[in-house]
Amino acid sequence: MAYVRTSLRYAAARITGRILDAKNGKKPLAGVSVSLGGTSVQTNSEGIYTLSQLPLDNYSVTFSYADYNIVTRNVKVDDFIDGIAQLPDILLGGEEILPGLTLIDLKSCTPWMYNEYRGGRNADNYPQFDWSVDYMCTLDMTGNWEEQNEGTTMRVDESKSSSPDLENLNTFIYGRKHITEDNKIMTIFARTHQGPAIWNVVVVDLNESKPQAKKLGDNISFQDGNYKNFVFDLSAYVGKDIAIAVGTYYSGEWVQLVLRRISFAPSATNGLAWLPGSPINDALEDLHLTQEMVRGTMPNERKSFTGISTYDGRKDRDEYVWAYRDWNKTGHVAAYWGMTSITKDCDVFTNEGYTIKTRGGNGIVSTSKAESYLYSKFAIDDNNKTFTLRARNFGDYPTYYKLIAITDDMNVKYLQPTKDSKVDELAEGPDGTIKFKHKNGDTGHPENYGKFVFDLSQYKGKNVTLVLAVYKGEENGDENKVTIYSIDLN
Repeated sequence: MAYVRTSLRYAAARITGRILDAKNGKKPLAGVSVSLGGTSVQTNSEGIYTLSQLPLDNYSVTFSYADYNIVTRNVKVDDFIDGIAQLPDILLGGEEILPGLTLIDLKSCTPWMYNEYRGGRNADNYPQFDWSVDYMCTLDMTGNWEEQNEGTTMRVDESKSSSPDLENLNTFIYGRKHITEDNKIMTIFARTHQGPAIWNVVVVDLNESKPQAKKLGDNISFQDGNYKNFVFDLSAYVGKDIAIAVGTYYSGEWVQLVLRRISFAPSATNGLAWLPGSPINDALEDLHLTQEMVRGTMPNERKSFTGISTYDGRKDRDEYVWAYRDWNKTGHVAAYWGMTSITKDCDVFTNEGYTIKTRGGNGIVSTSKAESYLYSKFAIDDNNKTFTLRARNFGDYPTYYKLIAITDDMNVKYLQPTKDSKVDELAEGPDGTIKFKHKNGDTGHPENYGKFVFDLSQYKGKNVTLVLAVYKGEENGDENKVTIYSIDLN
């Protein structure tokens, strides 16, 4: 006779998640073997797996597929919520350098071509920090972030971790940038809503044989409702392409790190002031476009741009940020050119196109002091030696604008349209301006926009920064506008 003691144990827990293919654009990866002890399942066509009938315990789960590197994830008892441990997406086929991002991801992420990016929807320094120039939210982000009145906000994504983790970024904004002597000092102008926020800047040298994520100093613990400057020295990376991530760590508390501005210059930027540097020349000093900004701007990899937004972010402010982020998909001019509002904001979502404009009223006439401008750098060759702007204006009065070409050695020219241009009224104005009137063109009739053609062949083999600036050329009481339908280099 044998006596047996038995007890019942809960065994209905599940571990589930999704596997993505790092070598194939992060598409779901089917057929991955997911192993736990002697139990193994495979991912389905959506890359999803589920390990079922498990006791609540600590586990080590292994993921293997073909010749891809094997990945292991540890699951703790505390990770189970109502009997289910939902793991974050796992990338196979590439080693994660930043959370969820492989080297392939970082080399192809959005470039930070320009010298500053501004977040937030409050005009606390109008028009320089007006909602209409809030383009930080077009950049790549991961985790729990939000565009708020005060800035682009990095929160914490509590679904990523059940315990504090001060080594791996939780929520962050990231991009790739070429560092030079002209942009080696990075300044972040930030505040918190809750805190203290534990955060840092992490850099990945994309030129290394085996790139690794490196923090720029110790983690920062910061709690302050007032904006502060945080300065980071990137001198060690001069001449290199790097990926930069700015974000929060999970300390076990809910936090919000609010980014008002990220800027790059040869020295630290002071709050909302213009970027430090040397004027290009006396005639362009009022642009606040410095020599360092021109040299430090990365060449634009695109050659075609639209000024049309696919939907109107003005109609629903909750959807406003997604109207901006949609620009990345469409190649919108404001997502791929740098925008500077000097004395006047821009019209972001007009049906006819993206609009830079002047102030109205009288007594502010000048063809040497711009009201606002866009700028971008291009490496000119036989494939992009012609610049074509399709645009219009409004009202009974002409608009004055300039297309300024600046080489990296600070040679400046004011370009005039060629005879291939087709505009209702077109003339050369004072100080190198282009005076025009053309009131036709809308999204249903793109052929009706004015066509301005510029010859860039003299810059073949060189980098040239093109500045499209608008001026209040005469007293007429109205805002004068350049409304952009498209820009093409061919």
